Amino acid sequence: MNYKHVMLAVNLDDNAPFLVQKAAQEAKLHGALFSVIHIDPDFSALYEGVREFDASNETAEQSESVLAMTELLAGTDYPVHKHIFYAGYVEDQIIRAIETFEVDLLVIGHHESTIFRQLTMSASEPLLRRMPCDIQFVKLEN
Repeated sequence: MNYKHVMLAVNLDDNAPFLVQKAAQEAKLHGALFSVIHIDPDFSALYEGVREFDASNETAEQSESVLAMTELLAGTDYPVHKHIFYAGYVEDQIIRAIETFEVDLLVIGHHESTIFRQLTMSASEPLLRRMPCDIQFVKLEN
């Protein structure tokens, strides 16, 4: 299957550079658009929803996490189509972005965990139940 739009859902943590490169490689392999969506905790109190980062709008309010992710994405060897950030309930915002931007493959990192943790605390489990596209898990070190 050839994907047309690959989106990486990522937190800005120690795994982010690895995940950005893995997702960019997947997009490159398929000749697909490559987008990134990440949570922006700095804006959680101000708004809820999905927002696209506009690099051409230098006056836009930009949080530390948006600027750090932008810097990280500048180092990829594949062009970033959309840089999206969100605040609010993870499941709803990612699904909204997938539908809005016609994503057909979502890439997310996954730590090895116990069945109890997966059933009670996993952010990805509710997302899987409603996923409108294919999903690829990338194994992360614990």
